[in-house]
Amino acid sequence: MLLNHLKIAYRNLSQNKGYSALTIFGLALGLAVSLLSILYVKDELAYDHFNTKSDRIYRINSDITYSGKDSKGALAPTPMGETLKQDFPEIEEFTRLGKYDSQIVKSDRTAIREENILYADSTVFNVFTLPMLAGNPQKALTGPNSVVISRRIARKYFGTTNALNKILTFNNDEVRRVTGVMEDMPEQSHFQADFLLPLYETKDAKVNKWGNHIFNTYVLLKPGTSPKSVEAKFEKILQTYLDPALKQYFQTTLADTRKAGNNFSYSLMPLTDIHLYSDRQGELSPNGSIQYVYIFLLTGLFILLIAVFNFINLTTARSAKRAREVGVRKVMGSDRSVLVFQFLSESLLTTFLALATGLILLYLLLPTFNDLAAKHLAINTEINLSSILYLLAGTTLVSIIAGIYPAFYLSSFQPVKALKGIMVQSRSQGFRNSLVAFQFALSVLLIIGTLLINQQLQYIQTKRIGFDKDQVVIINTAQSTKSQVLTFKNEALRNPSVKSGTVSGFLPVTSKRWNDMWYPQQETDPKYSVNMQEWMVDPDYISTLRMELVSGRDFIEGRTTDSSAVIVNESAAKQFGLQDPIGKIIHKTGGEQLTVIGVVKDFHYESLRSKIAPVGLVINGNAIDRPLEKSFLEAVSFRLNTGDVTSSLAGIEKKWKEIAPGQPFEYSFLNEDFDAMYRSEQRIEQLFTAFSGIAILIACLGLLGLSAFSAEQRTKEIGVRKVLGASIGSIVSLLSKDFLKPVLLAILIATPIGWYAMQIWLRDFAYKIEIQWWVFACAGLSSLAIALLTVSFQSIKAALMNPVKSLRSE
Repeated sequence: MLLNHLKIAYRNLSQNKGYSALTIFGLALGLAVSLLSILYVKDELAYDHFNTKSDRIYRINSDITYSGKDSKGALAPTPMGETLKQDFPEIEEFTRLGKYDSQIVKSDRTAIREENILYADSTVFNVFTLPMLAGNPQKALTGPNSVVISRRIARKYFGTTNALNKILTFNNDEVRRVTGVMEDMPEQSHFQADFLLPLYETKDAKVNKWGNHIFNTYVLLKPGTSPKSVEAKFEKILQTYLDPALKQYFQTTLADTRKAGNNFSYSLMPLTDIHLYSDRQGELSPNGSIQYVYIFLLTGLFILLIAVFNFINLTTARSAKRAREVGVRKVMGSDRSVLVFQFLSESLLTTFLALATGLILLYLLLPTFNDLAAKHLAINTEINLSSILYLLAGTTLVSIIAGIYPAFYLSSFQPVKALKGIMVQSRSQGFRNSLVAFQFALSVLLIIGTLLINQQLQYIQTKRIGFDKDQVVIINTAQSTKSQVLTFKNEALRNPSVKSGTVSGFLPVTSKRWNDMWYPQQETDPKYSVNMQEWMVDPDYISTLRMELVSGRDFIEGRTTDSSAVIVNESAAKQFGLQDPIGKIIHKTGGEQLTVIGVVKDFHYESLRSKIAPVGLVINGNAIDRPLEKSFLEAVSFRLNTGDVTSSLAGIEKKWKEIAPGQPFEYSFLNEDFDAMYRSEQRIEQLFTAFSGIAILIACLGLLGLSAFSAEQRTKEIGVRKVLGASIGSIVSLLSKDFLKPVLLAILIATPIGWYAMQIWLRDFAYKIEIQWWVFACAGLSSLAIALLTVSFQSIKAALMNPVKSLRSE
C-alpha cells in the first residue's frame, strides 16, 4: 500500500515539474537555513560543557555600587577563593585566572607576540578539564618561572609535543621552563589559554587585599551542594573580612557604606551560563549573547515556516486539478483516511527530496556562513546516530505539518461535484492569502531588522567619538623594546610620511583596564569618591589622537612637574564637582595627589553600549624615559599623513629592525580596532541581510507559483477580456491586485512588531539611533515592489497570450 502511494506521488511530481521544482527548492532552502541556525545554536549552547565537572563549577561575580556608579564585574577580591575554601566545607576547590596584555614569546626558533596567555593557580587542573599530555598537573604551576603550554604551541615553537624542560623567553627578560604540555582547549570555552603561568608570581596576587578585584575566581562545589546555600553565607564573609578592609583603607564600615547608598554583593554564576549570559567587566574573552541565539533560532524557524507555507499554498492552489482524481477514488470505494494517507505520502516524498537537496545546499552554504558568523562549524562533526534520527524525525514532522491541511482539504471534496468539475476555489482562497500575508510579514520583519542594525552601525561609524581614529597605525609589539621605545619613536618620526607619534599605556578601544577611587579632597569619604580610570600617556598623546582640550593645557615635554599632573575628561570633572578644575588637586586612596592641568573633551573608549566614564591621563614613565613608579607600555602609535600607507609602514618597519633586531613587528590600525568592538553587530547585520534575502526569495517562489496557477485558471477569462478590448495593463492589474492585498496586510502586521523588537535590541546601547518612520516605509515598499515584480512577470505573460489559443478549447 505504501509503495503504491509513493508511486502515485512520484507520478504527480513528474507530471507537474515546474510546481514540483518550486516546492522542492523552496522547501530545501528553508531546511538548509534552519539546519544552519540549529548548528549555530547547538555550538553556542555547548560552551564549557566539555568540563567533566561543569555542573559544579561556578564563577564569583561582583556587583558593586559606589559613588552612584554601578559596577558589574566578573572579578572577585584577591583572597576570596582561598577564604571560601577555608571557611565553607561546601567548597571542594577554587582557582583563579588572570589575563594581562600580550607578550613577546621567544624560543631558539622564533619570536612571536602571543595573546592567549593566562596566569593561573596550580589548582586550575583540579577545577577545569585540561588534559595533560606531559608533566604533572599537580606540580606544573607550583615552581617559579614555570609555564604550561598547549599542544599547538609546543609544535609551533619546538616542532614536537615532547617539550618538557624546554626554554621560552617572555618579553625578552623572563626565562621560563616548560613544566607541562596540555591538550588544546576546545573552541567552546569562555576563555582560551595557550600558555598558563603561575599566578602567585604576579604583583597583584602578592597584594592580597579584599579591595582588589583583579582575578576571575572559580569555585568547585562538592556534589549535592546548592549554590544558593553558599551565596547565603557571603554576607558573613563580607562582615568578617571586607568590613575590616573598609575600615583600614577607607576609614568607614560596611554598614556606613550601605547607609550612604553604596553596596558590595557577590554571587555565583554557573560555568555553562557565562558565554551566553555574562557581559561584565573583566571577562576573559568576548562572550556571545543569548539574545542572538534566540534571533538565529527564530530566524531559522521563520524561514522554514515560509517554505512550509509555500508547500501548503501551492498544493491547495492545485486542488482543482486533483478534484476528479479524488472523485474517482471515492466512487471506487476509497475511504477518506486512505486519501489522507495518500496525500501525506506525497508530502513525505516531497519533503525528503527537499531534505536531500537541502543537505547539498547546506554543504555549499556552510563555508560562507562560517565566515559571516566567525565559526568553524562542520557537518561531519555532527553526524552520529542520534543526529540522523533527529533529522529524520524532524523531516517527517515538517512533512506532516506541510501536508496535513492539503491532505484533509483535498480528501474532503464531494465526489459528485468533483467529477462534474464544480469546485469552489474561494473555499481555500482566504486561507492561502493568510499564509501569503504571514510569509511576507516574516520577510518584512527581517528587512526591518537589517535596515535598523545597519543604521545603528552607520551611526557608530560616523558619530563624533572625541578623537580621530583614521590614519593611525599601532605597533603592538612595542613592549619588546621598552628600553629603546623613545629611540624608536623618534627615529620613526624622521620619516616625512609620519606626522606624529605617541607612547601610551592605553588607547581608546576596548582593553583590560582598572579603576581606582579618587576624591576631590584629602578625606576619603565614600560620599565624594569618583571611580576613575588612570591612563599612562606621553606629551604627544592628545595631539596624535586629535583629542580636544576644552580648558587648561597639554603635557609639556621635559617639564618635570607634569609627573604629578593629570588631565581629566569632562565626565571626571563633572563627577568631581569642579566648576573650574584647572589647578585643583585630586587625591587617590593611599595618599597620591595630582594637580589638574587640563580637561579633555569626552571621548568614547568603550563601545557605544556604555556611557563615557571618568578618565585621567597621567605621564607614563616609559614615555619620557624616566623610571617613574607609574610606568606602563601597551603600544606605540603613529599618525600617518600620506595615502601611501604601504611605503609608510615599510619605513617604520625598517627603523624597527634597526633598533629591535630579531623582534617581531606587528601592527594594526586604530579604526579597525575600534570597529572590532562591534564585530558581533556587523556579523548579525550581514547574516540578517542574507537571511532576509533568502526569506524574500522563498516567499517569491511561492508567489510566482500561485500567480502562474491563477493565470492558468483564468486563461479563458483573459481571452474573453482581450476579445472585448481589455488592455494588457488592465489585465495585469486584474491578476496582480489580489496578490498584493495580503502583502499590504503583512506590512501592517510586521511594522509594530518590528518596531517593538528593535526597541528591545537598541536598549543595549547607551548611544543609539532614533527609529524613524521611513525605515518601515522603506521595508514595506521594498517587499511590495518585489512582490509586484514577481506577480507581474506571470501576469504580463498571461496578458500577452493570443486569445485565440485560450478560447479554442477547454
